[in-house]
Amino acid sequence: MMETQLFSYSARHTTSWHKHTTGQLYWLSQGMMIIETARAQWTVTPGSVGWFPPGLHHRAWVPANATGNSLYPDAMACARFPGHAGVYGADPFIIALLDRCRNSQAHSAEEYPALLVKLLGYEMAQRAALPLELTLPTDRRARNVASELLKNPASTRDQSQLAQQWGLSVRSLSRLFKEQTGLSFSQWRQQAKVVASLQWVLADLPVSEVAALSGYSNVSAYIDVFRQRFGKTPAQMRRLIQ
Repeated sequence: MMETQLFSYSARHTTSWHKHTTGQLYWLSQGMMIIETARAQWTVTPGSVGWFPPGLHHRAWVPANATGNSLYPDAMACARFPGHAGVYGADPFIIALLDRCRNSQAHSAEEYPALLVKLLGYEMAQRAALPLELTLPTDRRARNVASELLKNPASTRDQSQLAQQWGLSVRSLSRLFKEQTGLSFSQWRQQAKVVASLQWVLADLPVSEVAALSGYSNVSAYIDVFRQRFGKTPAQMRRLIQ
């Protein structure tokens, strides 16, 4: 069967690394969550639904207050869902199914919740994951560089300085990022700046200040990259999640 949970997190809330014996679906009515696994980081906002298959280690942090729901289908039901974790678009039908699943436990027909989850799994499996994932390098040294850039997106340290700090040559750092993330180091760094900027977008800071904190001297360039990444401008994203 399945379990459901309503959650409400305050800004800066974090969870420790954990995993579930069940699958997990999670969707927000307000706010934003940043989810991280050993291989990737991505963003969940209202209008999308996140998915974890059973047994996947993950953790989360909340840039601003967030409320939402989690649904935990058992391992057998998960076979119909996507095989990989990701964030998927949640159209009105998906949202209606999620809400019906959440409220189905009191239904008199025992098979009704199972049928709902089966249909939900089928619908999820037909959808492509949204391009909200930032792949993280698995090499320990390159991962340290990635973490540094996510924490300090406006850092002026160049690739040579970052490589030297973590005992790598520039060539090795470039190779590791390309092999393990699919992006060049400079491409990955640009994406990391945009992902990190979400916390300031949510804090209602002026876009010019957000751009500066994210390491962009040109506000228009920052807005263009943000739109390419999330499909919305910072102002549109702010209206969506608040």
